[in-house]
Amino acid sequence: MPSSEGKHKAFSTCGSQLSVVSLFYGTSFGVFISSSVADSPWKAAVASVMYTVVPQMLNPFIYSLRNRDMKEALRKLTETVSLL
Repeated sequence: MPSSEGKHKAFSTCGSQLSVVSLFYGTSFGVFISSSVADSPWKAAVASVMYTVVPQMLNPFIYSLRNRDMKEALRKLTETVSLL
């Protein structure tokens, strides 16, 4: 890519996609490990819900961080929280 702006945009897109994929496979790995360790059906059900719900809930948030306004709002929020 000839421009640095194009490179930044490509890495931003790639980073978002890698975050979503790693979140999906990370939670599935956690479900696998917890189901082999825990004998409780309740814990297995909770882990399965986490596997199906959490990645889908965080997916729009991760992709919205590509927006400049969202990045600025998140930065202000983290600065406010760190001051408390």
